[in-house]
Amino acid sequence: MENKELCLVCQDFSSGYHYGIPSCNGCKTFFRRTVMKKQKFVCQFDQNCPVDKSIRCACRFCRFEKCLKVGMDQSALQASRDPIGYTKRTKKPERRPMKEISSDESSNESPERQITPTRSFENTLNLLAVREKSANELRLSSYLPKRSLKQALCSKPLLNDPIFMNKHASRSPRHNYDNLRFITQDDYHYWHERDWFVLTEYAKTFNIFKNMSYHDKTELVRHAAIVIPVLNQVYNSPDHGLDTVVFPDGTYYDRTHEPTRPAGLNRKKYQVLDLVLKPFREMEVNFNEFSAFKAITFLNPDADVSLETKAAINEERVTITKHLYSYMVQKDGLEKAIYRFGRLILMGTTMSKMACESKEAVWIADFFENIGFTSFAKELIFGDN
Repeated sequence: MENKELCLVCQDFSSGYHYGIPSCNGCKTFFRRTVMKKQKFVCQFDQNCPVDKSIRCACRFCRFEKCLKVGMDQSALQASRDPIGYTKRTKKPERRPMKEISSDESSNESPERQITPTRSFENTLNLLAVREKSANELRLSSYLPKRSLKQALCSKPLLNDPIFMNKHASRSPRHNYDNLRFITQDDYHYWHERDWFVLTEYAKTFNIFKNMSYHDKTELVRHAAIVIPVLNQVYNSPDHGLDTVVFPDGTYYDRTHEPTRPAGLNRKKYQVLDLVLKPFREMEVNFNEFSAFKAITFLNPDADVSLETKAAINEERVTITKHLYSYMVQKDGLEKAIYRFGRLILMGTTMSKMACESKEAVWIADFFENIGFTSFAKELIFGDN
């Protein structure tokens, strides 16, 4: 009879009992290597990262802590019986280029290897990709709380809560569709609220964000309130052509003029299609590149924050930008990487201009009561408290 018992660490299928508990080969090997080599890891977040079969490789500190928590016994290892090294190979395999993160690949790679300084970008890009994967899972869920902006920014980060993510992002009803339907004003409202909710949770996963004053937190999130939802909507849209953005519930918009919407918001829609969707598709931006570009876009020192916060944001942003460039050079080669990297980064300037014009359109629409904003939206966009 097939063994359907699950690994207590990552919930993948167990290959049997190892070191006292049912576990998969990946977690068994990770635990053995960590103990035998006496490795020490550091968590980049709150020491509470989710550990499941799709992202078990993201944080080695939290994975090892999970191993101990569920009962893996260090004393069960024996040096003579649990050797570390290449027992079946005469030499190490040639290192392959880093690939886009995926659940299939994460179970086959050997993520426990030490990251050398010359390839430190791998660690940064992986962490950003894991963060983005969790954010998108939350966006796809049906969970949407009603709360104030202050409650949203001062509460515990949900993306770092494995119990919450397992319950609401992995198991709850998720958006899906069988047929496309043209978007309505209510649909715009709904998806803006969802993307703003996810934005606040995404923001709280950055270490520098935790140390900001409440004023700086609100200003940074407000500055990103137009561009980050646009990036989410465009990158995660199924490909129905260069003139169509599709949401997870099957609603979509294209170049069709919407006479009931303010002219400025119709103009913003065309800008999204021309300045974001088209370049993304032409450059074939992959998940790692998108995750890094989104973080760079969010960490914008042009926000109305304190000088100390501007310096911290800029330092973090420069680090991510350097690592993104290193990744693209390693993946594409120097000549192609310079072209793609330059084109991607310059999109940030274009999007900032688009965001300013869009906010003006939103203010005008609100003044003439063309759009019924929720109290949360008014706090976020207009600063109403």
